[in-house]
Parts: sequence; C-alpha cells; structure tokens
Amino acid sequence: TSRAYRQSGSTTPTLLAVDPDNSLLAHGPRGRMDSRMLRDQALALSGLLVEKQGGAPVMPYQPPGVWEDMSFGKNKYVQGQGDELYRRSLYTFWRRSVAPTSFFDVPARQVCAVKPMRTNTPLHALTTLNDVTYVEAARVWAARLAAFPGDTTKLSQAFRAATAREPEPRELASLQNLLNQAREHFSAHPIDAEKLVAAGEAPRASGMAPVEHAAWTTVTLLILNLDEALTK
Repeated sequence: TSRAYRQSGSTTPTLLAVDPDNSLLAHGPRGRMDSRMLRDQALALSGLLVEKQGGAPVMPYQPPGVWEDMSFGKNKYVQGQGDELYRRSLYTFWRRSVAPTSFFDVPARQVCAVKPMRTNTPLHALTTLNDVTYVEAARVWAARLAAFPGDTTKLSQAFRAATAREPEPRELASLQNLLNQAREHFSAHPIDAEKLVAAGEAPRASGMAPVEHAAWTTVTLLILNLDEALTK
C-alpha cells in the first residue's frame, strides 16, 4: 500500500538513463504474479475464497494419478471437500517430491530458494485457461455478474474488478464481441454449455440459463487471463 508501490509502472527515457534498475523507486514494480497469488486472486474475484486464517493444510483440486505416479502407487491424493477447496494457497498440502499441480512456477523443494521465480512456462496458460480451479472461479464469478443490469455494466464491472481500472471503449467492444460469439457458439452447442457450467464442486446458480451462463463464463475466464490481471 506504499506510495512507491502504487505508482505507475511506466517510465521515461530520462528515468531509464538515470536509474535503469529502478533502485530509486522512480516507478512501481511490475512482474507476473506467481501461481499461488493467481489462484487466490481468481478465488477472490469469484467470491469463493475462504478467508479463514490458520488451520490444517488442505487438498484442493488436482488431476488424478499425480501422487500415485510419483510414489509407485504408495501415496494416494484424497481431494478435500467444501471450504477446503477454496482456502488460500498458503494452506495447500505440499509433498516434498511433487508440488501441487496448480503451482506451476515454484522451485524444487529439495533445496532452499530465497528469491521467487518468474513464471516462464507454457504450463501457466495451460493451467489458468483449463484447470478446474480457474474454470470454476470463472463460472461462479459469471453468475455473480447477473446482479448487474445490461451487458455493458456487467463487462465494465468485471474488467474493473480484475484490473482496477475502467475499460477503454475498444476494450469494451472487444469483450462484447467475445460475449456475442460465445452466445452464438453455445446456442448451437448446448451440451458444451452444460459441461462448462458444471465445472467444480460449487453449486451452480439457479435461474441462469446454461447457454447464457457459459457465454459469460467464457468472458470472465478471458478476463482472468488478461496480462493486466496476471501482472502486479
């Protein structure tokens, strides 16, 4: 919350010449958030995040067979239920031999790592676009947007929540175009819509047609993957 942290990340040729490493904190820091922060952000935007502090470690979503393959079948991953799926990433159970699959940019646990790693892996997009945690967060967030009137208000609200700024007209038009395309696609493929809005264990909101819900889920999932949403 400091003044230095909150200032713009943009700079000028003059500042770059005087302070190329930003040692004087002439502009705000900019870097892609790590996977744990991204997961917490997605849960927070959707309203699923459980903010309780302390307690036992939990086991959120993970593809089947990961622990078994790494332990020759000796260890079995037992997925948590209810609030355990939505605790902060800090509380996720972690084996030394294999990290949680949603943490795609963490160092090996066999050695001490002092400096956080910068995400530089295709697993990033694979996870944030397809993992059940993010798809479920997107569809729950999409259902919450139903409380706002009209497409423009909904789109502006979602964009501002993820980026902390209002969308520009061209950005709003792009999001509206995506929403219209998604509506057209899911109207022609209602089974796909049903599958998408069934992602995860959270109850599905009643009163929202699957086609409309799936279309908005497509938009919110895209917003979760915007560069501004992935970067602090």
